[in-house]
Amino acid sequence: SLPVHRFRLLPLLVHGTQHANGTFSNRKYYNSINVTNGGPWGTWTWIDMCPEHFYAMGYSVKIEEYGGASDDTALNGIRLFCIKINSTNSAVYTIESDSGKFGQWSGITWCPTGFLTSFQLKVEVPQGILDDTAANSIKFRCSSGAIIEGTGGSFGDYGGWSNACTRGGICGIESKQDPYHNAFVDDTALNDVRFFCCD
Repeated sequence: SLPVHRFRLLPLLVHGTQHANGTFSNRKYYNSINVTNGGPWGTWTWIDMCPEHFYAMGYSVKIEEYGGASDDTALNGIRLFCIKINSTNSAVYTIESDSGKFGQWSGITWCPTGFLTSFQLKVEVPQGILDDTAANSIKFRCSSGAIIEGTGGSFGDYGGWSNACTRGGICGIESKQDPYHNAFVDDTALNDVRFFCCD
């Protein structure tokens, strides 16, 4: 099997990233990719897209660390980092669908070469009267064949791989988010995600 690359960083000045903030949400895509093991709670939110000719090459996650007896939510958000194809000095755009309120953003995990093309989601199945966390972590396959995985929550199991973008790469994201209720309700934050493929 292929090795999993952890925290592979590019020599990019990512402090200069620009947030897309829905500016490019009308970009055309040819396919959406999803997995079958997403969590059951929440609603699909909004789509955010890379600019034209940009594709996702890296990602970071917002993770709430395990809190013991307190209500845990694990994976709260996913950001993609978009690079312009065939450019050695590309601007970096970040795209992000709705994210939960808990946790901290991780460092960026990059494809060593190429772009993100498919993914697996690590999800904890419903726990009944016990604490639910739903989605805990994510890993991606790059167009080069490398599999990359950054930090993540410790609960649940990975399901199967999504279909892959057959041309270009991942260029957009939409999250399924369980919104914060209150301190007396079991919150799960991010439950599922789907990505969009562009030429």
